[in-house]
Amino acid sequence: MKKILVLTILLFSIQSFSQENNDCDERALPYWAYEINSRIKGENPALRKAFKEIQSSKTEIEPSSGFITLRLNISKTGELCDIETFQIDENYKSTVFNNGQLIKELEQITIGLTDWERDKNYKTYNLIRLKIKNGRIEEIF
Repeated sequence: MKKILVLTILLFSIQSFSQENNDCDERALPYWAYEINSRIKGENPALRKAFKEIQSSKTEIEPSSGFITLRLNISKTGELCDIETFQIDENYKSTVFNNGQLIKELEQITIGLTDWERDKNYKTYNLIRLKIKNGRIEEIF
């Protein structure tokens, strides 16, 4: 844990002294704020289609119930900057599904999402949530 903290501080320090800024360095706004209306082309049906295969193939997820949230930071040009993940069990306690393998697969699918649209050019974050119930991905929203 200390190594991660030291590495994070070191990387932040190096980045803060850098003269070069890019679209991903900007502050992210929620997709719904200020009439930005950031969304993937096709919206929820497109997301469900992207995750359809993993939803049907994963039938024994452990722990068997909970939620996964993927927070996608999207640059003002529509490029994926990074992904933050949050995993909780049915009691809202932090957990890891399938020993971390499930989140890796979900992140790979997420990286493949393109066609982000917005009404205004701001860096935004978008959320993808997955509900896990009885060892399966029950819902994607």
